[in-house]
Amino acid sequence: MKIEYAGRVWDFDLEEMDVDQCVAVEKYVGKGLGEWANQMGAGSVKAIIALWWVMREQAGESPGPVSQPGDDFRPVRLLAAFHAADAEPDPDPEPDPTLTSPALSPATSAVTPTTLAAALQPSPTG
Repeated sequence: MKIEYAGRVWDFDLEEMDVDQCVAVEKYVGKGLGEWANQMGAGSVKAIIALWWVMREQAGESPGPVSQPGDDFRPVRLLAAFHAADAEPDPDPEPDPTLTSPALSPATSAVTPTTLAAALQPSPTG
């Protein structure tokens, strides 16, 4: 996902988080990664701070402790940028490996998403 924030475009790839990043996020947010994803969508400040930390880590920066986002950090701006990026269609969507039949598609399937990436998608009820 490409997130435009603080005058630049940041790459955020949830599936590329390494173990140390996952553990740091869980420790700081106090929730598992699935709940972190839900909290990002809901706008939890701690969840957004953790997102900011991961974005900087994935960019090859040394952001320091998760709990210190910096004086210039604006969580509401990052939240808005996150939602804007999340609303963008994926230019190269990968087929869902959990679907067992070609007849099933996200539009016709009653399958509930259970992956962490699916948890980041906004709910249809808003």
